[in-house]
Amino acid sequence: MSLSTAIAAELDARPDQPGIVSAQDGPDSLALHVLSNTPVGVNLEHLDFAVIDPNQPEWTIDELRAWGDRLAQNVTYLMEPLVVIEVDAQGGEVELRSQSPTPRGQLRSYYEVRLNKTGTLRIDRLSFDAQTRKRQASPFQLTREVLERLADDLVETAHKR
Repeated sequence: MSLSTAIAAELDARPDQPGIVSAQDGPDSLALHVLSNTPVGVNLEHLDFAVIDPNQPEWTIDELRAWGDRLAQNVTYLMEPLVVIEVDAQGGEVELRSQSPTPRGQLRSYYEVRLNKTGTLRIDRLSFDAQTRKRQASPFQLTREVLERLADDLVETAHKR
């Protein structure tokens, strides 16, 4: 069973139930913070992915940068393309964001992806309000097909370490 198949099965077992839905396949785990779950797709607060392998050391900043580059190259089917915007060698993090945020009225919304030296990834959708100059978390939707493809791409890009 793949991680994409495992998360699909977990979502099928919890139709229309909010909360955390998670699945694991070997060292790979995926946790969805679900607001709503339908046969067509999910509405998420955020998504967490991790490669949990106690035999592997922490990721180096070069490995994280390469993972970020692979994600930006492979995950091209979200609303906006992703680009690496920050590499924090001291903090052991790499950040990707939407290349061009989507404007809607006063808001500009974008994806933010954070990779950590512990082998974790978090995807959030944020909205920046031009009037208040503040940003806030925004729920985002993924079809089941896109979610399963994303799960496969997360696994594939992480294991080219």
